[in-house]
Amino acid sequence: MKEYGDEGFIALLREGRAEAKKDIRKGKVLADGQVLEFREREIIKKMLWMWLPDGFGPLSGEMARLKYPNENRPDIIYTNPGTTINVTFSHKTDRLEEGQEEEIRDYMGEIVQRLHPSSGIIEKNTAEAENCRLAWFDFVTPAIDTDIYNIMFFTSLQGRLLMGGCNCLDEDKDVWKELFVQMLGTVRSA
Repeated sequence: MKEYGDEGFIALLREGRAEAKKDIRKGKVLADGQVLEFREREIIKKMLWMWLPDGFGPLSGEMARLKYPNENRPDIIYTNPGTTINVTFSHKTDRLEEGQEEEIRDYMGEIVQRLHPSSGIIEKNTAEAENCRLAWFDFVTPAIDTDIYNIMFFTSLQGRLLMGGCNCLDEDKDVWKELFVQMLGTVRSA
């Protein structure tokens, strides 16, 4: 099979000679006119891995303070080059045993509802990853000049709470929700 660059792949899609792959583990994915390739990345050294788009990288400390002004910002933030799509992780000291993921998800959902009463929970679900379960919910929050689509997820990592989030502009959620949920399914822990 002949390999194509991004331009060739897009041209084939337009001509109807190829279909956009939907599985992030099986090659390039067409997302909102952009070709993305995902690969597994080490998130927490020797503890946690997840598939992320190739173009994503760590958000600088200065930019993290601007995007997440609260001192309780996530410990690890990966972002796209435009900083409009983010994946975050915080490995807390709070204990969380396997099987308690849905309980913490529901509790955190109540907190989000109190903080943002106009932001209803859209969906609650659980992603079955290679060797862990991630309970998640999604919602939309207002920002200064737009709305932000968010997924918050929770799992036990070495007996401690790992919480994270995926977010993008609300106008991009139709493309990114499916990709975020697939990404959750790729999480692997040591």
